[in-house]
Amino acid sequence: MFDTPLEVSLKRSHTRVFPTLVLYWLAAGFVLIYVVAAAFLSFGSIYLLPQDFIKGLFRYSSGPLVLLAGIPCGIYFIFWRASDFFAWMFAPPELVVDEEGLRAGDTRIAWRNVNAIITVHNHDRVILRHRGGTYRLRLNLWSDADALFAHVTDHVVEALLGGVHRQVDAGKAVRFGPLTLSGAGLMHKKRLMRWDDIESIRYQNELDEGVSSRELIIAAQGRPLKIDEARIVNAPVLLAYLSQRLAG
Repeated sequence: MFDTPLEVSLKRSHTRVFPTLVLYWLAAGFVLIYVVAAAFLSFGSIYLLPQDFIKGLFRYSSGPLVLLAGIPCGIYFIFWRASDFFAWMFAPPELVVDEEGLRAGDTRIAWRNVNAIITVHNHDRVILRHRGGTYRLRLNLWSDADALFAHVTDHVVEALLGGVHRQVDAGKAVRFGPLTLSGAGLMHKKRLMRWDDIESIRYQNELDEGVSSRELIIAAQGRPLKIDEARIVNAPVLLAYLSQRLAG
């Protein structure tokens, strides 16, 4: 059956993209393992690298540390930092997002079945918890990643925001990781920020020792509260609720 013009206009396809940056991690991992292997094989007069290089490595003040940690670090680089390479190998050629849900190969996730979304900014990932389990969407593996992120978060917010409003209106508290939302305001570690006391909410990108993150900053009574977005379950839903509540 062919899609109707309306269905076509609402369907957005994203093609698989090779994550070029992982090549650096793969290369670093293999180089570390190769150097350590070459150093130990030299004891058996098997030289995979020039002898002068091997001798210099043993004389180097940090040489023992390199030999001890080289292989574990190499494995970490290959199978953790470069894990996107293996995910890319097994990913389907296309991912489709429409009004009903997300489809990627054999994976089918309906928005109505999603109960949580977590954004991991420093790894370009969105984690979707749904009735069937957990799906880790690696944004950097797909074309037009910014649009994909926007479409997914918009649909999840649309699916969950109404339930948050109903729970709060019914006098219930709603947990968002370290934050708790209620009719009285927003609670964090026993500190209640009442609605009238909240001055502003915004996101801010942070870079600490080469690791990027995005923090939600809530200013109340002149005191800013900073929380890593990855710690907040359903952060886009919370932000949408706060924006509506504070605007009203």
